[in-house]
Amino acid sequence: MEHVNENVLAEIKRLGAFDLEACYSCGTCSAVCPLSKDAASFPRRMIRYALLGLEKRILAAPEPWLCYYCGECSDTCPRQAEPAALMMALRRFATRRYALGRAADAVYSSLASVFTWLILSSVALVLVLLAVNPGMNRREFDFQSFMPLDLIHWAGIVLVAFIAGIAAIQVWILYRNLRGGLAVRKDRDVGTGAVPPAGAAALQTGQARVSAWKALSESLVQKRFGECADGLPRRLAHLAVSWGFMGMFLATIIIGAVDFNWLPWPRWVSLVVGSLSGLACSLGLGYYIYLRLAKKTAVGRYSHPSDWAFLLLLALSVLSGFVIVGFRFLGLPMAAYATAVFHLVVVFDLLVTFPFSKFAHVIYRPVALWLAGMK
Repeated sequence: MEHVNENVLAEIKRLGAFDLEACYSCGTCSAVCPLSKDAASFPRRMIRYALLGLEKRILAAPEPWLCYYCGECSDTCPRQAEPAALMMALRRFATRRYALGRAADAVYSSLASVFTWLILSSVALVLVLLAVNPGMNRREFDFQSFMPLDLIHWAGIVLVAFIAGIAAIQVWILYRNLRGGLAVRKDRDVGTGAVPPAGAAALQTGQARVSAWKALSESLVQKRFGECADGLPRRLAHLAVSWGFMGMFLATIIIGAVDFNWLPWPRWVSLVVGSLSGLACSLGLGYYIYLRLAKKTAVGRYSHPSDWAFLLLLALSVLSGFVIVGFRFLGLPMAAYATAVFHLVVVFDLLVTFPFSKFAHVIYRPVALWLAGMK
């Protein structure tokens, strides 16, 4: 007999699916969803799992990670049950469960999240101030006189290694859950004569490599966004944020390699790459913030505090970087140094919570796409 967790529904409602119980299982949401095909059912199956408290089935389902949150299901729901909001709530629910030591609870619980951001910011601020050189160049901006570059780079390497280690463990937890769920679905479908899930078939027939390449390609270009109504603007915004962030990360790697004498490039290369990437990321973030403020579509109608925290941290990290450059060229070194402290604190907050926040879907979605055997 399958275990039922009677607390699941209440938790999912707190995470954003507060109208879920209005659903009377008419199936309209799955009928209109352009991505509801093959073994994936958006989002009717997930609504039933949530209402019944089937926690294991929720954690073993790839659907929350395959959904692009276009909002068509919510726009056509005759009961205004907001199935699109449910899919995002389930993503947050799964992120909490996959996290080591339930660390994600500190990001998604309203009161705990406030203390989490305050504590992380305070720790980062103390560490940065301890590293600041009081004898900095106060006549012109010289970051190396403000803080040793080697210290910044090594701290970044340690932080990235920590994040990568945590993320790898959590991806394994996701993989184990999803693969187990696909195996159960296959056994169930075999008994009913239905076609086995594409993901299970791919893994069994040795086509996992092809599926992995398709999943990686989809993660990079977001082609399936085009199947959603009015999906082009959001696809472009999503690509701008994704590629913009990766470009800024590349700029950081370049400047680190230059400072360690691993690359014989001038420092302005990093500045150009970072500036162009930051501009792209800012445009994408601006569009998403506009959607949430306008609240004219299902995408922006309801926003969880964790979504706002992610958007604001990413936006502040980008904007503070531009402000530093602006103060530098305006000949205001002390203002540039102060902004640099703020920038480092925000970036620390953003990165250290990477495996536990909305950011985690960057690594979870490709794995889900692969296991689901995306065509």
